[in-house]
Amino acid sequence: MTGTLHTDLETAVHSKAMEDAYQAASVARRTLYSRAVAYAAHLVRQELPDAATLTVDTEGVELHEVADAEGGILWHAPTSAGHGLTDSVTDEVRGILSDVMPFGSLAGAAGWPTAPQGEPFRTIRLPEAPEDTADPSAPDMRQTASQGRAMVRAADEAAAVIHVTIGPGPDSFSIDGVSHNRETKDRIRAAILNGGYSWPTGRVTVTVETVTARHLGSTHDLAIACAILCAARHYSPNVLTNVAFIGELGLDGRARPVPDVNAAARSAIANGCTVALIPDANMSDFDVAGIGIYGVENLHQAVLTLQTFDRTNS
Repeated sequence: MTGTLHTDLETAVHSKAMEDAYQAASVARRTLYSRAVAYAAHLVRQELPDAATLTVDTEGVELHEVADAEGGILWHAPTSAGHGLTDSVTDEVRGILSDVMPFGSLAGAAGWPTAPQGEPFRTIRLPEAPEDTADPSAPDMRQTASQGRAMVRAADEAAAVIHVTIGPGPDSFSIDGVSHNRETKDRIRAAILNGGYSWPTGRVTVTVETVTARHLGSTHDLAIACAILCAARHYSPNVLTNVAFIGELGLDGRARPVPDVNAAARSAIANGCTVALIPDANMSDFDVAGIGIYGVENLHQAVLTLQTFDRTNS
C-alpha cells in the first residue's frame, strides 16, 4: 500500500458528483442568505422605510438593532419593543434568522461581518429599496383594503373559539394562543396558498379563546384557516354558526386525520355545535350521534362545503 489514491473511472465519477453537489450547495446557501435578507428587508421597511442595516444577536437569534444609511438608530431592543416595529415583524425576522443561521458561514456566504459591538453581533446590510414608481394620485390599496372579521369553533377534548380580524396596514400575520406559533403560521399560510387562495392583504390577527389554560395544537389548523378565509370574504360568517372544525392541515392543504375524533365531536356537541367538518380519513372512525358530519379531503373541499352552506342559506 503506497497511500496513493488510484483515480479509476468509478472513483472519478464519484469525485465529480461530490464536487458538483458541493458547488450547488454553496450556490444554494448564498441564494438562501440573499433571499432571507431581502425578505427581512421587506418586512422591516414596511414599518421603518429608512432601514439600511440590521444588527442581529447570533447567539440569542434575535434582532438587536435597526439603523438608517447614516448610522442613525431607528429601533433598538429591548428599549424600542412595541414601538417602531410590531411584535409580529420582529417575531418573523427572528424566525428567518433561526431558519438560515444553521447553514453557517455568516461572514463568508452570508456576508454578515462582525458588528461594532463585537461577537456575537453581526451586521446585515439590506439591499437598496426599490424606487417608488406608484402613481401618487392612485388610492393606497393597503390602507383601503376591506376589513373582515370571523369567528369559528374548533374542537378537541376542549372546545375553543377562534377570532380572526383582517384590517388595513402593513402585511402581517399573528396568532395568539397556539403551540409552536411559527410552525402553525407556516402551515396555515402554505395550506391557504396551496389550496388556490390568495393570502389576505393587511394585518391578519388570530386570537384563540379556550376554556383551559393550555395552548391549541395542530388539531385546530382547519378551524384557523377557515376563519381567515371567512374574514377574507370567501363566504358569509353566518355559515359558521354552530359549525365546528376538527383537523390538522398539511403544507399542501390536505386535511390530516386527528386522534380521537369522537371525543372532539362530543366536545363540539356540548358547546352547541350541530355540524362538524372533519378530515375525510377520520370518517371511518366516527361514531357519535347528534351532530352532522362532513368529511373533507383538503382545505379547498372545506371551502366548497361552506360555500354550499352559504348558497343554501341565502
